[in-house]
Amino acid sequence: MSRERVLQQRLRSLGTLEEAVGALRTLSAQHFRAARAPLAAVRTYRDEVQRFLGVLHTLGTEPARGGPTGIVLIAADLGLVGDYTTRLVRESLALRAESGPGPLVCLGRRAVAPLARAGVEPVSVQPAPTSVAGLTSLLIPLVDTILSLRRTGELGSLWLVAARFEGAGEYSPVRVPVLPVPVPTGLPPLASSPYSDVETLRTVVIREYLYVSLYETLLEALASEHGKRLVTAESARLWLEERISGTRRLATAIRREASTQELLEVIVAARAARREAGGVS
Repeated sequence: MSRERVLQQRLRSLGTLEEAVGALRTLSAQHFRAARAPLAAVRTYRDEVQRFLGVLHTLGTEPARGGPTGIVLIAADLGLVGDYTTRLVRESLALRAESGPGPLVCLGRRAVAPLARAGVEPVSVQPAPTSVAGLTSLLIPLVDTILSLRRTGELGSLWLVAARFEGAGEYSPVRVPVLPVPVPTGLPPLASSPYSDVETLRTVVIREYLYVSLYETLLEALASEHGKRLVTAESARLWLEERISGTRRLATAIRREASTQELLEVIVAARAARREAGGVS
């Protein structure tokens, strides 16, 4: 196979890779924007739920709940994010070392192996979300699992370990305390209701607070993950552009060299023909 044909095949392969990376870059940008868009509204709603819980607090405090500290680790299942999952696993193990053994719920199957190497087995492993559209179907059973552990005394407090977005391609592993709910003070008292007792209302509000806190943290995690993937895809695109440009220049030089060689061969053949015919060289 000629060298030029090899280069043409390489150009086709690089072009296919460039199309795939471009599609990944576009998809990551779309998911990144979708994760960032609702964050302000979600934070406002979470503050209102927390404020209402503070109002309920004026009618009586929630009974103290003992039990170990639980952790929800929010990792990733998709690639092209560097050491994203490794850093989050390291943070969750550090928190577990400080707070003692307790139930760990893992979102993201890639985190299971490094947790196992550290001797930690999650009580539940679920796929990590890849888009905002998949959050609701993930959160409802996750909240049920957490509340079930809380009711049975297997979980007293709860922390979320996830990535916090800090700019394009930048994030930090953070610990987010969720349970017990931090209750604001100094709020006006709420009149008692004949339709529902305080504990029933408190249970509903705590469930809602847990749901919206997880939703907010997962939005941050999705933005961090897709932001990292977006930067990686952009770096890959620039590298491919450079390789394609270099390969095209090399293919052009080879074609030019081949054309020059062919021209020289024609000139040499013409001179040889004239000599045979008795002409002047």
